[in-house]
This record gives sequence, structure tokens and C-alpha cells, in this order.
Amino acid sequence: MAIMREVKNSCRYPFREEVILKERIAEREGVGSENILLGNGCDEILSLAGREFGKPGATIVASRPTYLQLMEYAEKQGAHVEWVEHLESMRHDLDGMLEQVVRRSADLTYICNPDTPSGTILSPESVEAFCRSACENGVVFLDEVYLELLEDFSEQTQVDLVREGLPVVIGRSFSKMHGLAGHRIGYAVTTPELVERLGKHRMSSPSYLGVVAATASLGDEGFHRQSRRFIREGRERFSSLLEALSLDYIPSVGNFVFHQTGIDIREFQELMKRRGFLVGRPFPPYDDWCRISIGTVEEMQKYEKAMREVFG
Repeated sequence: MAIMREVKNSCRYPFREEVILKERIAEREGVGSENILLGNGCDEILSLAGREFGKPGATIVASRPTYLQLMEYAEKQGAHVEWVEHLESMRHDLDGMLEQVVRRSADLTYICNPDTPSGTILSPESVEAFCRSACENGVVFLDEVYLELLEDFSEQTQVDLVREGLPVVIGRSFSKMHGLAGHRIGYAVTTPELVERLGKHRMSSPSYLGVVAATASLGDEGFHRQSRRFIREGRERFSSLLEALSLDYIPSVGNFVFHQTGIDIREFQELMKRRGFLVGRPFPPYDDWCRISIGTVEEMQKYEKAMREVFG
């Protein structure tokens, strides 16, 4: 309704609307509006961090496989990325990462929690302890894009670290729980100093209708509950299908499931393409695994039919 009501104003720049959205976000996060930086999706926030901290000679510590956006930007600028492989549980090796942070005097450390493609999550206590130690060396970027999908989101988030003034950047998005991926609205919660450092690389602003939609969605708790339930139920149904097909998978808390296919991902992509589906990109070295996002009930029913044709 908010979008339909404001279509007539989409010829205008969203200067006033951005201020309103930042104020609403700040109120929800328990910080000041000076702690909020808006972006065209969280991808832009990640790219800003990649530009600011990915200078020649800089070091970034990250675990893999994970979401690569920030590190790819940094490497293009000449930064060194020190990779720490995941544990067998497909969770971040926080001890191994902290060792590299200290040894390399890392400028920035990136953690995606919940992680992608695995969908695993770290305990809030372990993340907090890691951040407090890593922040003695540099900045920590916590990508919490998928965290809002959890019912206990407020107990899991590390926004308290920002309130304390630690050099932590928390990335969020309206693409997942809010269902506004096509409108490209994301934001960072961080210190005013880091808002200024990241913001100087910003080249554009979000769309008018995207800002309006995000502002309306923030207060729609009923939709948030519905969205979480829809994703959880879809994830459970798809996991049951994988079990029926004897395909291994990693239990996920995200809006996706990472599962084994038994064949090279490129071959699987081609098999599913013939059946009308474009499936996930490779996540080396897991070349026989695929990450599937949860779609509508109708989409998932069609996808189940295709999966049974391939693996049944």
C-alpha cells in the first residue's frame, strides 16, 4: 500500500524520506541516526567497506566459504585477504581467525552470521568475545543480513557493541525478512566515525519507492512474524525432501538450504535449467553442493517435482 500511495512522488529524490527512514531505523536499533548509513542493499555497504579498508597493503581476515562481496572489492584494490577455512561443522573457526587477526594486524575482519551458504549460526557469546578481542587490532564487519529471520533476533544481534563505541560495523538488509530485494535497501549500524569513513565512498542514494517501502515495513510486526513462519516452514519442507532423496544437507537458520548433489554443480545447474530452474552458483571447494533459496509454496512444489526427476 505504501508503494502504491507514493508512486506519484517517485519523480522526486528521497532526501526527506531518507532522514525519516534513518530515524526509524535508529529508534529500532537503540542508537542515534548518526549511527546509521543507508545503502542500495547491504551489497553497497559491503562495497563501501571493501573500498575503505581494501587499500594496497591492507589485510582482511575472513572465513570461507562465505559471502564474498566485501573481500572481492578489497582484493581488486590490492588488499590481501587472509582466508581461514571453516570448521567441519561449517561454522567459522573463530580461534583460527583471531590468531590471524593478531598475527597479521588485520585492518578489518569479516563475519557473516548467520553464514551463507551454510546457514549455520554462531552463539552470541562467542561472537561478542571474538569482536572484543579483534577490535583491539582493527574493525570488525558483522554481516547480520539473515539474523532478523530468527525469532530471538534481539538476543542474537551484536548492536550493543556499537552502542559501546567499539569499531564494529553491522550490516542489515530489507531484502530477506522484509521481502524488498528488488528495491535494494540496506544499511549499516556503526560508530559516527565509521559512518563518515564509509559514507565518503557512497556514489548514490536508494530509490524513493524503496525508502518508502522500507519505512512502512519496519513497523509491520505482523508481516515480520508471517515472513519468518513462511521461510521456516518452507525450509522444513525442503529439508524433508532432501532426506527423502538421501541427499546430505546442513541444517540452516537462513532462507536457504545448502545441500549435496553428488554431481558437479555445473552439471546440476544444467539439469535444473532444462527443467526451468536457474540454481545456485558454485561455492568452492564444495563443488558438488548447491544453495537453494526458499521460494513460494507453488515455486517449491514445482522445484520438488524437478528434484525428484533428477534424483528420484
